[in-house]
Amino acid sequence: MKLSQQEQQIILDFYFRCGSEEDIVRGRDLIASNPEAARLYDGLEETLTELDSIKYEPCPENLSDLTVARLKLAASARQVGQANLEQLLEAESKKSTASSATSSAKTRREPISFRKFFDFAAAGAAIILISGVAFPTLSYMRQQSRQTACIKNAGLIGEGIGRMLNDNDNLAETRVAAGSPWWKIGDQSQQSQSNTRFAWQLVKRDYVKSGAFVCPGHRNAAPLTSEQITRQLKQLQDFPSRNNISYSFIIINDKNAITKSSSRRIIMGDLNPVFRSIPICGKDPLANRTEFEKVLLTQNLKQMCSPNHNCKGQNILYTDGSVEPIKDRMVNGDDIFTIQGVDTYAGTEMPNSINDVFLVP
Repeated sequence: MKLSQQEQQIILDFYFRCGSEEDIVRGRDLIASNPEAARLYDGLEETLTELDSIKYEPCPENLSDLTVARLKLAASARQVGQANLEQLLEAESKKSTASSATSSAKTRREPISFRKFFDFAAAGAAIILISGVAFPTLSYMRQQSRQTACIKNAGLIGEGIGRMLNDNDNLAETRVAAGSPWWKIGDQSQQSQSNTRFAWQLVKRDYVKSGAFVCPGHRNAAPLTSEQITRQLKQLQDFPSRNNISYSFIIINDKNAITKSSSRRIIMGDLNPVFRSIPICGKDPLANRTEFEKVLLTQNLKQMCSPNHNCKGQNILYTDGSVEPIKDRMVNGDDIFTIQGVDTYAGTEMPNSINDVFLVP
């Protein structure tokens, strides 16, 4: 049984769900009972699903360029889909014309405006496409959440430092001797050779929970478990591994200790990108050496931000407990991750002055 133009219209309304509730029910029943109606619906499904090939992806940095490219793809898909649809409907029209030639004078009606419906569908697809790439994505929201959690961690560390300094005027055991290694995280020798030994005292003396020292944006982070802390807390002099702490501190040595001061100075920041590849003491077979393989500053290393936040900036903690997110490494004309005038590092360097901030490792 050939479909009338009215029945074709009902099927089209059913496909786009743009008719009344009654028409939609009629279309569903017609497809279920009439093989020709089912074939037409299948043809529509096969033809128009080409628009579904445009998939949603997280919002990239080159949003404007990608949006233009996707709209061109949508236009291309529209042209292909429309050509296929017109071929399908032309074939149906020929069948219908041949069967109703004798009664055409009685039942003449305006042809169905399939182009109008298809344009409506293509416009809807373009709106969905633009919305999908323009609205904040889950990835962006996750990044913002991690940065907020990192700021909270830095604030907790700042509060802990303030309390510990109020209780302890002298923490000589945490200071690195000038000219000694400051990179040996995990080293448990009597003499401090790690710039994170001061931070470990915050955990060991219960001023700050160990989880606060792991930035949520640090991919290789491995927070200490409660069992590890209970078992190792008393015997360890430093964090067991570089992955247990994802922040860098100012050099704390016998000539530049952290003290209670009214001046506002940087004390901590997100992980230093220059030294992220240095070996971890506990896993390095040459851990007894005083220098690591020298790091030569390249132009890239001079500009790179902390890996904690995909190199898109870092949070810094001041001695007054405040935390500030910054987009680059420069604060008051000083690079917080390097020493002024030094381009090659071996792991024993010290800042040149009190105004030369140097966050390591």
